[in-house]
Amino acid sequence: MNIEEQIKKLIDGAPDVESRKSVREIAPILQQAAETLPQTTYYICQSQQGESVITTLKHHRQPDLEIKVIYAFIKPEDIGQFDGGSLVNDSAVEVPVIQLLFYLLAFPEIDRIVFLNNSQNLDLGKEISRQSLEDSISQREGSASEQRLQQPPKSQLPPDVC
Repeated sequence: MNIEEQIKKLIDGAPDVESRKSVREIAPILQQAAETLPQTTYYICQSQQGESVITTLKHHRQPDLEIKVIYAFIKPEDIGQFDGGSLVNDSAVEVPVIQLLFYLLAFPEIDRIVFLNNSQNLDLGKEISRQSLEDSISQREGSASEQRLQQPPKSQLPPDVC
């Protein structure tokens, strides 16, 4: 499924009209982020309860600083190879990239997703943070508001009044 189809599915899957409208408004940001990635689907780990496995990273110099990450892999086999096999690959689930990016916005317990796009080097990845998506959405909303303010008010009179 390509990115446009994934967006349509996400919008159509929204529970009500207001939710569909909200998803439609953020869809360009999700699409823009997804287009920076080489894959349209990724594999993530799920627990036996069906929840995404979230890894908590702590800074060794600042132990109170925590970042909660989901790792996304291009192949399910990569999961078992990552970080000395600390993740279990029998719980790998394929997830469309748009859905992953939406998760990042929808679940505040996730700070970022690291997309590991090179099976040969799982130490390198592309990181997308919730903050960066939220900033992009805010910028988009700000520019839309600015455009509305710059447009002259529409006349309430029909054009043929004279």
